[in-house]
Amino acid sequence: MLSKQELEEIIRAWPDEGGNSSNPELYNHWIEMERDHCRARIRYALGLHRIEGLSDRQYRLLENSLEKLFARKSHWEITDEEILGQYEIVTEYMSALSVENYVEALKNREKLH
Repeated sequence: MLSKQELEEIIRAWPDEGGNSSNPELYNHWIEMERDHCRARIRYALGLHRIEGLSDRQYRLLENSLEKLFARKSHWEITDEEILGQYEIVTEYMSALSVENYVEALKNREKLH
């Protein structure tokens, strides 16, 4: 948890409307800490076995989907169920592995002919 002084420093370092920060190193460090926290939440909610089982395409789609989710809501408000829901949307509806494998096989078949 941040101390009052640390929080005040981060607030002062927050970029203005022009995107300029009074302390970009501090601001960028804080942003990276927040991203680390988000990645840890995602690993906790999904488990490594699900993450490692994603195809490259599914990984990109899930990354984009979760980035939109984390942009809409504070990561403190996002539930594990929401993260799992995004995973299921990507893996079952947007880009199921069985469909990806079928499409890849068709592409390879067309190359042979």
